[in-house]
Amino acid sequence: MAWAIGIVFGGLTALWIAWNLTLDALWQPTDRVTVRRLLFLAELQPDEHVIDLGCGDGRIVIAAAKEFDARATGIEIDPFRVLLANLWIRLSRVSNRARVRRGNMYTADVSDADVVVLFLSATSNFRLQERLRRQLAPGARIVSYYHPMWGWQPDVVGEARGGHPIYVYRMGDDLGRSSR
Repeated sequence: MAWAIGIVFGGLTALWIAWNLTLDALWQPTDRVTVRRLLFLAELQPDEHVIDLGCGDGRIVIAAAKEFDARATGIEIDPFRVLLANLWIRLSRVSNRARVRRGNMYTADVSDADVVVLFLSATSNFRLQERLRRQLAPGARIVSYYHPMWGWQPDVVGEARGGHPIYVYRMGDDLGRSSR
């Protein structure tokens, strides 16, 4: 009986891994120092709304709610990670300020976001640019870890714990090239 459970579990794991490999951005957990740096560089203020597209296990969502007193929403396509993230949110006692919902980052409404966080692929960033440009209000910030937004000039370029770049764009008439 135990061998049958092992085979079923192994098969499900293989299917889950294969499905994840078809997604535009693979999940890579972000270390705590870099999470704080992303939110600090975004100049996140209490009660602002953060949306993390492709939020994985929700660690950025939790940090935004717990450490910056922001309202935080994660969008994640993987139902297993959505369950895991919402469990972490409950255990972190930030359910009143944070949530993760299952959804497609390419169709998610981000119009009420003050900050959008991206740790995606260069291709995903490119595919999201027009939607972000249309939906975000002037003054909203986009924080992209590792990959820049093609053709946009960042307002700030910071550095993550491992030396990788963090790009911050402030939306304005000239698409991220506005002054503060």
